[in-house]
Amino acid sequence: MTAVLPCDADLLFVETVSTGTVHIAVRYRAHHLTDDDVTEVVAGGSALVALAISPTTTRCGKRTFPQFERDHIKTARFHDDQLCRACYSTLHPDDQERAFEHDVPEHATRAPEEPTR
Repeated sequence: MTAVLPCDADLLFVETVSTGTVHIAVRYRAHHLTDDDVTEVVAGGSALVALAISPTTTRCGKRTFPQFERDHIKTARFHDDQLCRACYSTLHPDDQERAFEHDVPEHATRAPEEPTR
């Protein structure tokens, strides 16, 4: 079974532009980069460059590059039915409600769906 996410981990939502599917990635806080007397954090270093060109791997295994905003974009506003079911199913039951903590666009901006027959 999947472990519960740490309370300080953030869910990152990444939308596939061509399909509108929203995938979930987990972003962990870098506690080892805290400001203290021993650690000096240098902005713009090689770690930042490596992070910028590294893919974001979603919970379902999709490798995305939302930082380039071409095929995948970071989002915080989407309809619940856009959520990738595979990504959602990888979350621990205690974390699944966090996948729905996002803004929802106005209903008028969404194209009407075909009626089910």
